[in-house]
Amino acid sequence: MKTLTKITTITLLLGTSTLFASHLNDYAITNNYKLLNDMNFAKKQQTLILDMNRALETNHVDMDAYKQFTKVLLGLVKGDESLNLKGTNIPKIKTKLNEIQELWKIELSTLSSAKSNKDTKKAMEILNSVLTKMNEAVSLYNKSYNRFKQKSKLSSIVGQHMIASEQKQMFAFNFTKK
Repeated sequence: MKTLTKITTITLLLGTSTLFASHLNDYAITNNYKLLNDMNFAKKQQTLILDMNRALETNHVDMDAYKQFTKVLLGLVKGDESLNLKGTNIPKIKTKLNEIQELWKIELSTLSSAKSNKDTKKAMEILNSVLTKMNEAVSLYNKSYNRFKQKSKLSSIVGQHMIASEQKQMFAFNFTKK
């Protein structure tokens, strides 16, 4: 009887996982991930850094871009209602964002001197370091999101298995009752 139960359970698990695979993928990609907006803004920060770097190559300083980057960076760390940023308590991401903030402070002070003497080389070097750290932060957001998706899928599989198992038990109970 134990072998029959094991075989039935395995069959049920395999059957449920293939039946609901497309449903699971859709379920896991929903907007339930609390840091989804933060992750998207972090990705936009990468693009903004590249734009600022291109501007510096032509000795142009886009102060609006720098202000926007600063606002979003603070929002990623502490949260910002106007941007709908939650901020994060995930230690690895928070540490990386704090590292970016420290580099960003250096970038802003370097930029002040670069504006007056038109020497943007040092500012570009620091901006490249900021980009590297931002890439690492985005990677950490992606890992966190992938863990969320995996947990969602497992939860959904277990839930579907429990429902299917209960239905089979009810069917077996009704069958033996007759």
